[in-house]
Amino acid sequence: MLDTIDNIFKSVVSYEQYWCKAMGFLNPYIDPFTHFISKKIPDFDGQAFYKYKKHNFVYDKLWVMRSQGLLAGDLKDLKENDNIKLPIFIKPRWGNETASSKNCFKIKSWDELEQYRRIPDMMWSEFIDAKEQMTDYILVNGQIVYQITYVYSDTQNEFIDDWKYISPDNEPISKITEWVNMHMGGFTGAVNAQYRDDKIIEVSLRLARGGAYILSTKNEYLIQNINNVVDKGEWDYNIQDKMKFSPFYSFKCYSKVPLLYVYPQYVMDYIMKKNNCMPFYEYYFEPAGKTGMVAFQFMHTNFDKGMKTKKHLETMFNFAQYLFMFLFIVSLILFSINKLVGVVMIIFVGMIFNTRMLNPFSVQYQHWKAAKQMIIG
Repeated sequence: MLDTIDNIFKSVVSYEQYWCKAMGFLNPYIDPFTHFISKKIPDFDGQAFYKYKKHNFVYDKLWVMRSQGLLAGDLKDLKENDNIKLPIFIKPRWGNETASSKNCFKIKSWDELEQYRRIPDMMWSEFIDAKEQMTDYILVNGQIVYQITYVYSDTQNEFIDDWKYISPDNEPISKITEWVNMHMGGFTGAVNAQYRDDKIIEVSLRLARGGAYILSTKNEYLIQNINNVVDKGEWDYNIQDKMKFSPFYSFKCYSKVPLLYVYPQYVMDYIMKKNNCMPFYEYYFEPAGKTGMVAFQFMHTNFDKGMKTKKHLETMFNFAQYLFMFLFIVSLILFSINKLVGVVMIIFVGMIFNTRMLNPFSVQYQHWKAAKQMIIG
C-alpha cells in the first residue's frame, strides 16, 4: 500500500514543471537568482557518491567516526556493555543512501535499541553533547582554497538547529580543517563537513542545501570562483577580494503538532514579502526525532525580525493543525446527528483543507515521506 502511494506521488511529481508554470509557483533555487552554481557540483549525495568514486569513502559514517578515534560500531553487533556509556546516538551508516535525519535517534536506555535493530546498515556512536556546526570547503587537488562556515543556534529541537548564522567571517574549528587536509588528498570540488565541537559526524561531497546558502550571498565572484574549480580545475585568486557578502540567518520553523495541513504557496509568498525576508525560502520537511517536524525554512538579514517571523509561522502552523482536527471532529459529530448537515460540513471543511494542494507537487511528496518516516521509521 505504501509503495503504491509512493509510486503515485513519483508519477505526479514528473508533471511538476507544468503545474508550477501554470500556477505561477516560485522555484526557490532558480527564480530569485541571476548567477548559478555549475551543475558539475552534485546537488545530492547519491550523485556525489558515484561521481567521486576515489573519495566516496567519506559517506561511510562509521569510518568517519573511527578515523577520529571515536567509539562507534555496527548496531547489529552492539550488546549491553558497561564500557559503553549511555546515551549513544544511532543512525544509518551510509550517508549516500539516506536523506535528512531519517532513523537518527538519541538512545538513553538499552531497551530502546531493540526496535531499531531490524533496520539494515544502522550504526551507533558515542553521543557528542555539543552544539553542531557545519562548513563547506572548496578544494583544488586536495588543497583548501575557500571555506564558508555555518554557525548553529545553541537551542535545538532534538538534534536540529533553530537557526544558522552565515557570514564570510565565520571560521571552522582547526581540527576539522586538519581532518579534511589529511583525508581529501587529490580531491577537487566541494566538501561539506558537519561536526559537534571538534568531532566530525558526517561528510558529504557537495555544498550544503544544494548550494542555496552560496546562491543567497548573491555574490557573482564567489559563485564564479566555485564554478572555476569544477569547470577548469583552478581557483582565481585575483577575484578573491571581491567575494565578501553581507551576513544573514537561515531559520527553521517547527510544528510539534502532527502536520496535516500546509498553507498554499501564495500565503507563504505574501508572508515572506511582508516581513522583508530574503528571496530563498521553501517548505522543508524534516522529522526532529519523534517529537515534531521542521515544516519550513527561510532567510533574513536581521536576526530579531527573522525570529519574530519564525515564531509567527510556527504559531500559524500549529493553529492550522488544531483547527482542522477540531473541524473534522465537529463534522463527524454533526453527521451522527443530522446526515445532511454533516455531509455539507464535511464538504466545506474538505474544500478548505484541499487548498494545501496549491503548492508544487514536490511539497506534497516530501511531506508524505517525512510523515511516513515519523510514523513507521
